[in-house]
Amino acid sequence: MDNKKQHIAIFTTASLPWMTGTAVNPLFRAAFLAKDGSRKVTLVIPWLSLQHQKLVYPNNITFASPSEQQVYVRQWVQERVSFSPGFSIRFYPAKFAVDKRSILAVGDISEVIPDEEADVAVLEEPEHLTWFHHGKRWKTKFRLVIGIIHTNYLEYIKREKNGRIKAMGVKFINSWVVEIYCHKVIRLSAATQDYPNSIICNVHGVNP
Repeated sequence: MDNKKQHIAIFTTASLPWMTGTAVNPLFRAAFLAKDGSRKVTLVIPWLSLQHQKLVYPNNITFASPSEQQVYVRQWVQERVSFSPGFSIRFYPAKFAVDKRSILAVGDISEVIPDEEADVAVLEEPEHLTWFHHGKRWKTKFRLVIGIIHTNYLEYIKREKNGRIKAMGVKFINSWVVEIYCHKVIRLSAATQDYPNSIICNVHGVNP
């Protein structure tokens, strides 16, 4: 690659101080992927308005700016690893959907990474990140797109009113968006929705 470092951009659906799997695991993934300095790693996380931060973040923790939240995130991971993490952090605009108990991206979040830096994208919860994606296809922009499936959203939806019918529709949409946007799909466990051409592998930490 012309001596250019591989650039891995990790996009995820949540951030500290919300202690959810999609906030914590991608953060450690970024730290350990960047550890040996052989590749450039960027963690891309949601930025919420103050009003939405109050709905999501515990213990009345809020941030006046993305740089303030970045300091918090870095300090948290630094206290838990034995090295100085060398990855960068960027933010995409997002909102909290109370009915879904989820953070949703606003606009085309792939634009956070400039085209000249676009190489490998890791989409943590690709079905969630791409439900409302309106922009350049991820596979067009990035040389390789890896989706990591964390959550079985179908189980949550089945608990709603008319849940079984809704779940069938969401299963179809999930399969469609993941196939469109990802070259490879990794499911963290067999309990998640099955996807074509997917493998099951717990890649927390950094497995090969």
